Amino acid sequence: MIKVKREEEKMKKCHRCGTPWLGYGAQPRLKEVCAGCGKTLHCCNNCHHFDHELSRQCTLDGTFWEGSREAQNYCEGFAMTDSVRKEAEEKVSKAESAFHSLWEK
Repeated sequence: MIKVKREEEKMKKCHRCGTPWLGYGAQPRLKEVCAGCGKTLHCCNNCHHFDHELSRQCTLDGTFWEGSREAQNYCEGFAMTDSVRKEAEEKVSKAESAFHSLWEK
């Protein structure tokens, strides 16, 4: 049972309800919807490059502004958020900020 839970945590999940995406391929297709809540999966809120702290809310340069972050988009740079990848990047970010804070006095 624990092994299944750990595998589920590594999956790509819907930003809204947390239902794991079990589709084929690396990314959901443009019009693919979540099996749990029925919302589109190809949206900014599910994208790895989405960052609500930025003014454009996207870390990619040259992307077009999308009005609603929950609506389907046609961004070619879309990469669905992977919980393991996100966690690893957060660890690196924390380590970098701790390192830089050593010299901020």
